[in-house]
Amino acid sequence: MTGIMTGYPSFNSLTGGLDIRKTYLISGNKESGKEDFSYRLAASALGGKLAVVYITTNKSNTELLSEFASRSLNIAQYLGVSMKIVDDYIRNVSPQATDNNYTKVLNGPLDLTGLSVALSAINSDMSKDGKTIINIFDSISSLLLYNNPVTMFRFLQFICGRAKMSGVTTLFLLDEQMHTSSVNETIRSLADSIISLKLEGGKRYFTVSGIAKEVLEWAPLA
Repeated sequence: MTGIMTGYPSFNSLTGGLDIRKTYLISGNKESGKEDFSYRLAASALGGKLAVVYITTNKSNTELLSEFASRSLNIAQYLGVSMKIVDDYIRNVSPQATDNNYTKVLNGPLDLTGLSVALSAINSDMSKDGKTIINIFDSISSLLLYNNPVTMFRFLQFICGRAKMSGVTTLFLLDEQMHTSSVNETIRSLADSIISLKLEGGKRYFTVSGIAKEVLEWAPLA
């Protein structure tokens, strides 16, 4: 199959899209547009008949859907079918929150075992339809605030290994300004490819390494 299209024509034309089965690190500060990149990629992938599991650790499932809607990204038709949400945040503010037909509600960011089990079950269920699956972690920076970096590295290493064996593509969002250089480098070592984003002069730019068509100089993201 062709690459996974991101929803950004400039990115797609320069790279040919993302390869399946790889682990991607989406890196940048708060203003860089990491979340926007993940939303547009998810919507584009769903439109291309791929499946998306969106793991949110810093906003609730309803807030996530509002983010899609605010960008005019219509994903309602895919919810519960080719898109599932793993909400690892809402019980921080609403302990009685429960699952719905498109959302699995977890106990919170300290329960990495629960996250691993839930993700494995959802991926296994979605794979029965033969679709290519993308797991998007938004964000691992939030998980790192609650968990020891060594514990997190082992958890992510396991997640990456299992995903590749299952043919699943993985995206990790990381705000490198929130962590030490050693933590950032350790997380980077897990990725096959690193997509760096920045905001400069009111415009967004990207670089990408670790794919066939690398973009190593800052290019406009549009």
